[in-house]
Amino acid sequence: MKRVIVTGATRFIGVPLVKRLLEGPYQVISIVRPNSIKTASLPNTDKIRTIEAEMNDYRNLADLIQEPCDIYFSLAWSGTRGADRNNKDMQEENYRFSMEALTSILSLGCKRVISAGSQAEYGQYNCKISEDTKELPVTEYGKYKLKYYYDAYRVCEEKKIDFKEPRFFSLYGENDFEGTMMISMIKKMLENKDCHLTECVQMWDFLYIADAIEGMMALIQKSCANGAYNFGSGITKPLKEYVEEMHRLTNSKSKLLYGSVPYPATGMVSIEPDITKLKAETGWRPEVPFPEGVKKIIDKIKWSIEHER
Repeated sequence: MKRVIVTGATRFIGVPLVKRLLEGPYQVISIVRPNSIKTASLPNTDKIRTIEAEMNDYRNLADLIQEPCDIYFSLAWSGTRGADRNNKDMQEENYRFSMEALTSILSLGCKRVISAGSQAEYGQYNCKISEDTKELPVTEYGKYKLKYYYDAYRVCEEKKIDFKEPRFFSLYGENDFEGTMMISMIKKMLENKDCHLTECVQMWDFLYIADAIEGMMALIQKSCANGAYNFGSGITKPLKEYVEEMHRLTNSKSKLLYGSVPYPATGMVSIEPDITKLKAETGWRPEVPFPEGVKKIIDKIKWSIEHER
């Protein structure tokens, strides 16, 4: 049985990843923030061990864990939304703490590292993006994520350790942050409230969380190249089509007020990942159609409303 370390284990990606790992021949050491109420979302099983640590203490992870490990999933990163994405001090700290975690965990004998990346590392493009696309990040978040990618890759390469980075474009799922466009729009649609939107003519690609988790599992189970892997569904179409699909699935009477929200001063951004590499290297294919994923979100929101009454 292989031992797997997961930082950021209680996050949107972390919880389903831990659950999926526990279905296989893996023991999980989950790293969580001290006193986090989200720890309760992790399974209660003797195959999981939970360690509390702030990111600024990640340099001591080896001392806290004191067990050899095989695989490391690096998912912890603060300031991934809103104004914090351009908080240089915060993003620089993320980079430093992540490098300290890597150094510490590699001392435990880890042979494979999977680090969560982001489309923000590429910057703003309005065309299809492959792993060969020149990276021109425009946010501090994207810049420091990219810096970590290259520096961690170099460290692992020198030590002959596998290093792979799934670069997520637009994941969605029923347990995502409530402030996302999809969750907030579905809630408004279920309440028949007006939906204020941009013109929604940008191209977009949504990948359901369970499919993303299977892609991450493929990266540790298949013999595949090191480096970055774009994660998307491979279905790209105008955002407006996705919005109208959500409107239909919620049976909503909401008015869709396209153009009532202006695009940012930096301009319209499209999401068009080329996922050829991931499919070719691992044989992975997304399986959850967009309507099915949206229905899961609708059911979860309805369940939450019912149980709050």
